[in-house]
Parts: sequence; structure tokens; C-alpha cells
Amino acid sequence: MDVDLRLVRYFLVMAEELHFTAAARRLYVSQPALSNQIRRLEAQLGFQLFDRTSRGVTLTPEGAAFVPHAQKALAAIRAGIADAAATSGRSDVLRIDVLESALAAPQAVLARLRDRFPTMRLEVSSRGSAEQDRRLLAGDLDLGLCGATATQPDGLDQLVIHREPLGVAVPAEHRLAKADAINLADLAHELHYLPRDDFAPEWNALVVAQCAAAGFSPRRHPASTDGTGPALELVRAGECVALGLLSTPCPDGVVVRPLRDAIPRYEWVVRWRQPGTQRTREAVDAISSGRSGSPLL
Repeated sequence: MDVDLRLVRYFLVMAEELHFTAAARRLYVSQPALSNQIRRLEAQLGFQLFDRTSRGVTLTPEGAAFVPHAQKALAAIRAGIADAAATSGRSDVLRIDVLESALAAPQAVLARLRDRFPTMRLEVSSRGSAEQDRRLLAGDLDLGLCGATATQPDGLDQLVIHREPLGVAVPAEHRLAKADAINLADLAHELHYLPRDDFAPEWNALVVAQCAAAGFSPRRHPASTDGTGPALELVRAGECVALGLLSTPCPDGVVVRPLRDAIPRYEWVVRWRQPGTQRTREAVDAISSGRSGSPLL
């Protein structure tokens, strides 16, 4: 059976969105055109992929069963193209998504890659760890840099490359700003800034778990910002405090203090799709070891 891979890609986007308008927007096609292409794929396969009702769109059992195989097929094609390009010496782009490129660990990773591969162009994005996993599995991303999670996603490899101590950012005029270290329990009545759950779920899980160990559930600041910088502006304005990494650069009016609690260090991991292209494996080796085996930071 011959199946058009372009239609498979349309199917996967539609399976994620379950909304023709949203999927068509992502694919830069019209909604009627997308609907026609999905019906064309269903005709090629011989079974229905989606149930379309007045309440919305859902995957049929056949469609749900087809999803992981479609993902693997499309990713394998993309990986094969990347390997072939690398063999011919034409692969000079590495697509990497990092959590917060302004932080010390991502900056060190990007600097190491530029040092090891001076002629390679880095395509750097910061869309969040959940989006990283989806893009890696789809073959739309080569590497992801984020925090470790309790379970490793199927189809991905990961390597812990750095462990960082945590601290807390408070306004410079805060009652605890001059303390040598802060007990987490002393922040029980503060508003805490947390990023969006769909951006860094592993970070939020760590913060919530540690606050629970200290005897409280953090009261969450209602704002959601794009990046650490705007979040620290909320701290500087006295609206909240924010747990973070001790290495985080802070603006005037904000200080970061270490925590006295025995809190686990934040684990930075680099992820890639199994088994990985030659270029991906070379990049992981460069990140994890450096030219002389030196640590990341």
C-alpha cells in the first residue's frame, strides 16, 4: 500500500489538535483542504481515522492505534534524511530547544556546541519541555535541554549533564533579603511565581513537592510570563517570591538566597530521539564531555 507521507503529517497534526481550524492554521492550509486531505488518507488506508460530530472531533479506535506508528514512520524518514545529509557533509544545522536560554546552563551548552562545531548553525528555540518531547518524537527537533522528569518518555534517550543548587529570589527590601540562607517554611505565606504548567511541568512538580515537604502548599501568583526576566520583574515589584537556580542572573532590586532545606539539586538533561543521528550523537558527546572532559559549568 502506498501512503502519502504528507497526508500522514496532516493526520498527526490533526490528531494533536482535534480541531480542524487549529490544525489547518498550523499547517498553513485551508480548513476545507485539510478535511479533504484527511478523507483522502482514510480512503488510502481503508478505515476512518476521526469521528466528526456536532460536539467536535475525536480519534476513532483505528485512528488512535495508527498514531504511534505514523509518528515513528515520519520520524524515521526525517532521521534518514538527516543521516544522509550528514554523510554528504551538507548537514550544518542543529535544532535545539532549551529552557530559558539566558540561564547559565543553557548558555554553557550553546557555547560548548559553538566551540566544538564552529561551522554549524544552531537553531535555538524555547518552547517548553512538553513541546520538546513532541517535537523530538516527530523529528522536528534534534536536541532538547530541560529538567529531568520522574519517567523518561518512550522513544527518547536522555543524559543528565549538570546538577544545580536551588535558591529563592526575593525583593531587595524583603524581610529575608539579608539572610545568609532561607528556610523554605518561612515562605509559606508568600505568593510564589511558577511558570505555566505546560511549559515546565518538571520544575513546577519539584517546587510543589519541596513546599509540601516543608509543610505548605504554595500560593501561586496569577501572572504567567514569557521567561525568567519578566518573572523577576514581578519579584522586584514585591508581588511574589520565586524559587529558582542560584546561578540565575538577577536585576537590581532582586536578590537570590540559598535554601537551608536539604532540597535536591535541579537536574539538567539533554534529550534526543532514539537512536539519534550521527550529528546528534556528536552533539551530545560535546555537551557531556567537552574538549578535555571538563564539567559543564
